[in-house]
Amino acid sequence: MLAMLVFVMSSAQAEDRWVTDEFEIMMRSGKGSNQRILRQLKSGTQLEVLQTDEESGYTKVRVSSGAEGWVLTRYLRVTPTSKLTLPTVEKKLTRTSAKNAELNKDIAALKKERQSLQGEVAELQENNSLLQGQVDRITKLSANTIQVDDQNKQLKQRLSDSEKQIDELESNNAQLGSRANREWFLVGGAVLVLGLLLGLILPRMNWRKKSTW
Repeated sequence: MLAMLVFVMSSAQAEDRWVTDEFEIMMRSGKGSNQRILRQLKSGTQLEVLQTDEESGYTKVRVSSGAEGWVLTRYLRVTPTSKLTLPTVEKKLTRTSAKNAELNKDIAALKKERQSLQGEVAELQENNSLLQGQVDRITKLSANTIQVDDQNKQLKQRLSDSEKQIDELESNNAQLGSRANREWFLVGGAVLVLGLLLGLILPRMNWRKKSTW
């Protein structure tokens, strides 16, 4: 029980820690840890390399103020530390986030425009279908009109032929009428002559009969 209590208390008191990124190196007057310290250089200090001694592991450098000294080569790096690059990275990230937000905004606008265009395309397709239907009807009516025109021409031709036949029949009828009138005139003349002859002959015939009787 006591051991468990101690474990729980130690667990409750345990906290996380991180190593600080603040780091300082010593710039000395010579190559070696026994040389006099000229100054302490903080992490991220920009140095100008003057000479490197690989055997001792030290590099002679110059700071921005012009002071020169020796530092351990293993504490030097070619690129700036993350502490120095972090603000630049954060600025880039901020600009990237702003651009991303702007791009998302543009994408949303493009999507909206695409939806609008899709609606217009659908409307145009519907209008196209209606126009196609009207064109089909007009084409059909045109075909019917051509057919009616042909029929009209045929009827006109038939009418013209009928009028010619009527004219011929009227001419023939007129000729027949004139011929009938002449025939009737001749018949009438013949009847009249016959009547006159009978008028002349019958009295005599009757007298002969009476005389004979």
